Amino acid sequence: MDATVGIPPAVSEETEPFWTAAKEGRLLVEQCPACGAESFPPRGICRSCHARPTRFAEVTGRGVVYSLTVNHQRWMPDLEVPYTVVLVEFPGRPGVRVTGRLRGCPPEDAAIGMEVEIGFEPGPGGFAIPSFVAAR
Repeated sequence: MDATVGIPPAVSEETEPFWTAAKEGRLLVEQCPACGAESFPPRGICRSCHARPTRFAEVTGRGVVYSLTVNHQRWMPDLEVPYTVVLVEFPGRPGVRVTGRLRGCPPEDAAIGMEVEIGFEPGPGGFAIPSFVAAR
């Protein structure tokens, strides 16, 4: 698979563990050791109780499409269109919603409520970018 077209992410002290895990095919979310709240993307501070520091927890299993958009605009010369971008939430993990491209499903078949599996695809700058694959 060719690398996703785009701009490499800005990696900070707060996001470095996320990007390292992504290269290993693992999806991490931020978790607060004080109150247990989980959130994404990582910021280094709990969005719920504002405690520091935070830790990371791995997300496994299927997610559910919360929202989606089909993009027909070619923002970059090598970008294939149309493509679907989904916002995915995970059962039992309130506050965690992750955005990514939907693969394995034509845009016209994408739907809110559909189950997806966590995946990664090669991204700009050698990064692994979260994406989602339509569950079979």
